[in-house]
Amino acid sequence: MKNNDAKTSAIGNAGTSARDKLLASAATLSRQQQVVADFLLNHLQEIPFLSVMEVAERTGTSEATVVRLSQRIGYDGYAQLKMALVEMLRDDINDGAAPSRGHADLDLGKDVLAAMSRLEIQNIERTLQRIDRRDFDAAAAILADADHVFTFGLGISAHLAGLASYLFTEHGVRSTALDARFTSPREQLVVLRPGDVVLGMSFPPYSQETIEVLQEARARELQTVVITDRATAPAAAFASAPLLVACDGMTFTNTTASVDVVLNALAVKVASAQQDQSMEVIGRINEILAEEGMRGSRD
Repeated sequence: MKNNDAKTSAIGNAGTSARDKLLASAATLSRQQQVVADFLLNHLQEIPFLSVMEVAERTGTSEATVVRLSQRIGYDGYAQLKMALVEMLRDDINDGAAPSRGHADLDLGKDVLAAMSRLEIQNIERTLQRIDRRDFDAAAAILADADHVFTFGLGISAHLAGLASYLFTEHGVRSTALDARFTSPREQLVVLRPGDVVLGMSFPPYSQETIEVLQEARARELQTVVITDRATAPAAAFASAPLLVACDGMTFTNTTASVDVVLNALAVKVASAQQDQSMEVIGRINEILAEEGMRGSRD
């Protein structure tokens, strides 16, 4: 009851900065939560670049502790607390206040490239743990049986949708990325036929257009495969086969390495299920590339 009262108080005072919420709650935090709170307050300039995994690792705590601290002071989770801290830093800079640490002092292991690589490796490992192989096989079977696969996503997911369409085409599956330039992406669904499949990708902040495309597809009794970050994501509710990936980034952009792995694995799995068709397509593609190479050699 005491924790709930504190959380309600933090939420009720929307004008209180994240720093003030951390300081006001310090006396009521558990020992491990206090360690995380101290780290956040002492490394404010680094927070935009740190994922929940990085904070847990740097503080010797757990991801659950970081999330519980965030919720304890009135936020939905670490991502929301992180946004509040960044907004606070931005306000301090606009008001002429000196930041607590300069960018030159940022300590990201002094090697951002290595830190980013470690984070992506962790994302891939967590994805391997999250995806039930039966769900993966079910998704691959849906794609293999499809007359045509239509992929869709917005923002960074639009690029992933294009990659998915390319990979499936290269492995002998008819595939098209739905165009995000339509007034409503759902307009394109009018040409879909029974037997077609929609592959949707949806990550925070979960675009409403992607959810509506999937909802429309399910309403038309089409099969859908959804790649998203959690079972409670809005798009997961409209998935015939959901695949859950880890895509935590250092800033607010979702990372893509784990999605790339899943898409490549799906393409290979589908190709192995229809080897004759895939080999014919791959052979023809190689012929085309060889012809193009010969033309280039004459230039």
